[in-house]
Amino acid sequence: MGVLLIIDDSIAVREELIDLLTAEGDFNVFLQAGDGASGLKILSDPAQNVDVVCCDLNMPRMDGYQFLRMARANPGLMGIPIVMATSETDATDVVKAFELGANDFISKPFNPSILRVRLKNMLHIKHLQDLLKAQRGMMEEMATRDSLTSLANLRSFRLSLEDEYHRSRRYGDPMSLLMVDLDHFKKINDTYGHRRGDAVLRETARIMVDVMRKVDFVARYGGEEFVVIMPHTGLEGAVKAAERLRASVEDTWFEGLPEAGDITISIGVTTLVEGVDVEVDGLIERADEALYRAKVNGRNRVEKADAAVK
Repeated sequence: MGVLLIIDDSIAVREELIDLLTAEGDFNVFLQAGDGASGLKILSDPAQNVDVVCCDLNMPRMDGYQFLRMARANPGLMGIPIVMATSETDATDVVKAFELGANDFISKPFNPSILRVRLKNMLHIKHLQDLLKAQRGMMEEMATRDSLTSLANLRSFRLSLEDEYHRSRRYGDPMSLLMVDLDHFKKINDTYGHRRGDAVLRETARIMVDVMRKVDFVARYGGEEFVVIMPHTGLEGAVKAAERLRASVEDTWFEGLPEAGDITISIGVTTLVEGVDVEVDGLIERADEALYRAKVNGRNRVEKADAAVK
C-alpha cells in the first residue's frame, strides 16, 4: 500500500489513473496536482509521505521537465520514484526526461496492465529504499550508541571531543571535560548481581542526561565510567555542574538497593582555555588524574585538574 501523487493538468486523466489503480490495491492514497508547481509543493510536504509520482510531461506554468529539475535538485526528494507520462512519441523527449532524473516513462493513452505493473514496480523500489534507509539508520545507531545505557559510546565521544576541541581552539572559547566513575561498583555487582549492576548503570546514565544541559555531550566511557563534554564552559561552571551531578546521584534511591546514598560517584574536572598547550589525549589524562585524586581523597567528591589548566 502506498501514496501516489498524480500531476496532470487534465482532471479526466487524473480520474482515469485513480480508477485504473484503485482496484489493484497497491495504492490506497491518491494526491492530485494540476501542474508541476502544485505537485512540487505537495511533494515537499513531509506530512504527505508520497511514495511514487506520476507526472505529465506537458503542462502549463511548470511542465514535467521543470518539475524534474526542481525535484531532483532537492536532496530530500531524490529517493522518490518519478514516472513521466505523455502522448509524445519523440524519443528525444524520453531521453531528456531520463537525463533529468525520471525513473520510468509511460505512454498515453494508458495500457492498464503496463501502467499498473510499472507503478507497482516503482512502489516496490521505494519500499526497498525505505527499508535500506531504516537499516542503515539502525547500523549507524549501533555504531555510535552504547547498547546498555543508550548513551553515546566511546567512539562517538572521541569524535565529538575532537570536534569540540578544535572549535574551542579556533574561537578561544573554554570547554570542560568531566570524567565520572561509580564508587565501589564491583561491590554492587558482587552483592546484588550483574543484572542489578546493569540497572544501576542505566539509572546513572538517565540522571546524567537529566542533570546536564542539552548542549552537553554525555557518553559511556567504558565499564562504570562516564564522560561529559561541556562546550562554552569554564572551570568554575564545570565544577558547579559536577557538584550538582554528584549530589543528584547521591540523593537517588536506586531500585533494589536499601536506600538513597548507596550509589555515589567521583568526578574529575578539567578545562581547556585559550593559551593552554594540551592535546586531546592530554585533556582526557588530566580529567582522569583529577578523578583519581577524587578516589584517593575519599570518593563521592569532585576534584579539578591542576593549576596548569585553570
